Amino acid sequence: MPRWKALPEELDPQIREFASQLRRLVDRSGLNINAVADRTGFSKTSWERYLNGRLLPPRRAVVALADVTSTPQHHLTTMWELAERAWSRAEMRHDMTIEAIRITQAREALGAASDPVGGGRSGPGRSAGGRHSAAGS
Repeated sequence: MPRWKALPEELDPQIREFASQLRRLVDRSGLNINAVADRTGFSKTSWERYLNGRLLPPRRAVVALADVTSTPQHHLTTMWELAERAWSRAEMRHDMTIEAIRITQAREALGAASDPVGGGRSGPGRSAGGRHSAAGS
């Protein structure tokens, strides 16, 4: 049985590479997840999420892992910065998609609500005409 679960297909290549690098460091160190958690001060559950690409680790966790595995911090933090930018872009795309879905749903709901009233056109037309005729008197 493989030690690691397959990384999610939808992961950005930068994030995939970063998670893979973290996995290699843990493998090379010979430590299990419990030992990594104990030595870094981040929980086992958090490390499972980080190493499976479900959550980007905070920079502090990456620095702690570098220390535990005797890896130069600057190499790992540079990769983390690239992964963090990719993660932010992915979150932004996700947020924009969710927003677009909500806007579409709201438009559809408003369209459905205005149909029985006749499309909502007579209300604004009358009030505009009423203001105009009052101004003309």
